[in-house]
Amino acid sequence: MATERGTSVVPVVMGSVGAALQLPGALCGAACAAGVSVATEVSSTGDEAGAIFLVLGIIAAIIGLVGGILGKPRPVGAGILLIIATLMTGFLVVMGLFLNFWTDIACILFLIGGIFAFTQKKESTAEAA
Repeated sequence: MATERGTSVVPVVMGSVGAALQLPGALCGAACAAGVSVATEVSSTGDEAGAIFLVLGIIAAIIGLVGGILGKPRPVGAGILLIIATLMTGFLVVMGLFLNFWTDIACILFLIGGIFAFTQKKESTAEAA
């Protein structure tokens, strides 16, 4: 049975760097969301908004990191995970009104990594039975 393996390191690099940038982006987004929520008196504490941004940001970073790690052995799965991470960070970017530099850059890196994961050259490897 033959499997396809990716030849490019771009998904690995983009997923890893995007995840590393998304972690401070999650903290920044949580702090900003909590502050804006309190300032506009949407809720009394702002904890809910901050917690949502923090959890979504950390989950997006983990998905992007796993997608980057799978970039060479399973390029299609890596591309799907990186696109999911792109959509999650894109949601955070839009909800944060593009004010979070870390999340903006992470979103772009996840998107580039996902595109490269799908379009990279693949080599077939034969598995011994």
